[in-house]
Amino acid sequence: MEWKLNAPLKVTPAQTETYMTFRSTIPKPSDEEAHLRHILRFYIARALQKRGEQDIYILPQIDFDGKSLRIDVASGSPGKYTLAICEPGSITAQTEAILDVLKEVEGIEVIVVYSQYGQPGNVIERFKPQIDSKKFHLLTVVPPPFDDVYEYDIWMFETTFRNLFEGS
Repeated sequence: MEWKLNAPLKVTPAQTETYMTFRSTIPKPSDEEAHLRHILRFYIARALQKRGEQDIYILPQIDFDGKSLRIDVASGSPGKYTLAICEPGSITAQTEAILDVLKEVEGIEVIVVYSQYGQPGNVIERFKPQIDSKKFHLLTVVPPPFDDVYEYDIWMFETTFRNLFEGS
């Protein structure tokens, strides 16, 4: 499948020092009421930086066959991309549809992050070959018990991502 990453919002290390800095330079989309999806983007971007990724993009579009998908975070370069989908609750049918398209794309790794209190939907059964081959990764996080953007800077998800980013 021929595809292209259209990614205008590149993240720098200075932008991920705190969530407030991140949000001031990369605003939360206006159609998202709660901050949790955006805070997950922030922590995925930080975790990818710690893994050594240089080119990290927030809310890139993937264009292919006249269609376009919006992904929460992408890193890498042509031929080897890591894509992340952030779900503040359960994994949705929309995310499953995106995964259905991405399962055939070569040269990518896909991370789906969702709430520990949510459900994985049909992902585990439907995409078992991709999960077994480590093309797709499912990560659960404990969402913070608040929606106060100032408190997000003291709420750390990095230990949640440790297994993925330390190669386990």
